[in-house]
Amino acid sequence: MQRSRQLRLILLLALIVVASFLIIIVSKTQGIISQQTTKKVENTSVAILTSDVLTDQSWGSLAYKGKINIEQKYPVSTQVISEVNTNQKMKEAAEKVIQNGTKVVIGHGREFSTVFTELAPKYPHVHFVTIHGTSRYKNQTVYTFDQTKIEYLAGTAAAMKTRTKKIGLIDAFEAREKNPGFEKGLKASDSSIAFYYRVVNSRDDGAKAVKLLRELKDEGVDIVYAKGNSYNQEVIQEAKKQKMYVIGYLDDQAYMGRSVILTSVINDVPQAYNAIMKDYFSKKGLRSGEVKLDARDGVYKLAPFGPRYSKQEKQILYSKVRMSTQPK
Repeated sequence: MQRSRQLRLILLLALIVVASFLIIIVSKTQGIISQQTTKKVENTSVAILTSDVLTDQSWGSLAYKGKINIEQKYPVSTQVISEVNTNQKMKEAAEKVIQNGTKVVIGHGREFSTVFTELAPKYPHVHFVTIHGTSRYKNQTVYTFDQTKIEYLAGTAAAMKTRTKKIGLIDAFEAREKNPGFEKGLKASDSSIAFYYRVVNSRDDGAKAVKLLRELKDEGVDIVYAKGNSYNQEVIQEAKKQKMYVIGYLDDQAYMGRSVILTSVINDVPQAYNAIMKDYFSKKGLRSGEVKLDARDGVYKLAPFGPRYSKQEKQILYSKVRMSTQPK
């Protein structure tokens, strides 16, 4: 009887010792997990500067969409500062957010390049990024878009539908040599197509864009690729009157005129912000210089083809789109 009690006592003591060890192990494990969790939720401060307003439904609004994108996918705290439209305002806004602990300053457009190049050597602990533009220092990166393939396909689509074999492009700024994809797509499809190139020198001068459209109509052009932001709505409305067809730009613009929109080159700029943050949180981090994004990064795609295309034509075009947007 006494021996049995001794065994029970020894067993009880053993259980107490084991339980104590388990409590210590669990406690230390929770402490490690807690430390790791704390590190993960320490958000990196990011600032996005744009010269446009956020409610313009075009370029400026894409800065805000970029903010939403990266906050959903990465441990960042992001603010957008709009209407920063002079060099002085750009410098003041950038220095203010830097003083508040911002680690990454993103300029939503090439217009921020000059100011960022001035500030980069002054703040080597901060990384300056621009969407398009130029850079000089190690802590500067330019993310730009290689739209050649997707515009080549847009040119192929336009060549299928022209009756006059005269197709035009109305560009916001001169970029014919830099972005030859659309013209090459036309010529590869039909070398006899005449290409007409016009420049507005503004993203939102609708009056001039409409004037250029009318001039192209007078020259026999029946399809126009309108590469504007704000002015595209006016171009599309005029195209309806002129009985011309349009390839839209920036977003799927079929809602503005399904009867005249052949397709649209969708420029998904917020995806560029995902690419920036993906690189920032990678082992190598943000590299200096220029990073070119293309359709495989999700920054470009073609909108669905309109009712002017036959089922067979759509199958041909969609096959070409799939081949050009294979993942890297």
